[in-house]
Amino acid sequence: MIQRIVLACMLLGLGFGPTLAQDLTISPYSRYGIGDILSATTTRNAAMGGLSIAPDNYFSINRVNPASYGDIYFTTMDISAFWQASQLKTDDAQGNRLTGGIQNAAFAFPSNNNIVFTMGFSPFSSVGYEVIDRRNVVVADSSLIQETTYLGEGGLNQAYLGAAVRMLNRRLRIGVNGQFNFGNTTYQWTTLMYRSDSSLATEFAPLLATEDVYVNGLTGTLGFIYEDTINAKKYTSWRVGGMVDYSFGLNGDRFTIINNALVSDTLGGVQLGGIIIPPKFGLGFMVNRLGHWSFGADATYQDWSMYEYFGEASNLGQEVRFSVGGEFVPDLESTNYLKRMDYRAGAYYHQTYLKFDDKPVTDYGVTFGLGLPADMKGNSRFNRGRTVSRINLSFELGRRGNLAAGFPMEELYARIRLGATINDRWFVRRVVD
Repeated sequence: MIQRIVLACMLLGLGFGPTLAQDLTISPYSRYGIGDILSATTTRNAAMGGLSIAPDNYFSINRVNPASYGDIYFTTMDISAFWQASQLKTDDAQGNRLTGGIQNAAFAFPSNNNIVFTMGFSPFSSVGYEVIDRRNVVVADSSLIQETTYLGEGGLNQAYLGAAVRMLNRRLRIGVNGQFNFGNTTYQWTTLMYRSDSSLATEFAPLLATEDVYVNGLTGTLGFIYEDTINAKKYTSWRVGGMVDYSFGLNGDRFTIINNALVSDTLGGVQLGGIIIPPKFGLGFMVNRLGHWSFGADATYQDWSMYEYFGEASNLGQEVRFSVGGEFVPDLESTNYLKRMDYRAGAYYHQTYLKFDDKPVTDYGVTFGLGLPADMKGNSRFNRGRTVSRINLSFELGRRGNLAAGFPMEELYARIRLGATINDRWFVRRVVD
């Protein structure tokens, strides 16, 4: 077990080292709501289009639907990182940027009474952008250029505890998560005035405004999965799952300072309040043949028109996401390594909560990936006493926004995720004849 943990940390350390100092996002879309909400899926699920509500997860920790913890039979460590290359385009400019960071770190501990306990930490949302707006203005009969720079950085983190129980002869799984969200975000905007020859108009003092927001609060997730047999001889079954994620509100304070270089003033001081995040609902279905293949679909819904930011109503819309995907293992018991690998693919369509001219911004893409067994010898899908540790890779190609459809910005991105699931049997009572 120790050797596997060291190997996983070395592999992920190659990615974490260069990325810890970077932002998790650089998208101007993160300016709205609570920022870009990072995917809570495992690397395995991400490769299947983000499919996460009904899939079996007996060797990984899927916190999207905590009922899936009931599939886990080994003490498990699941860690992952991601890298993303983005190209941002407007009608008259474009730019490229690399981002990345830690995606997830989780641990699961099964017991002997059909209950599995989990704990973990991950980033929940990220804000990271720099937008410059230039426009011509007339002040005191002088034609000037007003340049305003908008900056945002920060986001929320999430620590969670979870548990699931297997019932009705292991057909029904019920799970629950308790999450503590916390973090701070800084928004800043600076306005400068320039003459037509690009020299600074010093008679107009620069304006600097800074807003720091600190919040924390609890959320909870409740989920179920029901599984039944289609063909017992071929170990084929179907699964249906559902989940609801409910926020009890994020409480905190909002501190605003405006400084125009002539006078520094604090407007409003510390504003107590918080953020109201709407509940999220999900439903999924999957068909699988144990150790051979699986295929399914997910749908989630969240009404962000209910979102409030320190008492201010939002102009956000309804968020809907559809995912479809699956995986295939040629022969899990083969001595041929390529035949024991997991081959995964999927696609998704995401109507985000952002709107422009009452049109929702869409985000869609395709995914694929691999599961690389950690052992060089064959495993057995019928022997739960043998571990199934893996190195997982997922690749995602997508587009958010569309210039051709009249949106002000288009984001093309390619995302790579690297994860390791380390499985072992702990707390086993040895029997000596």
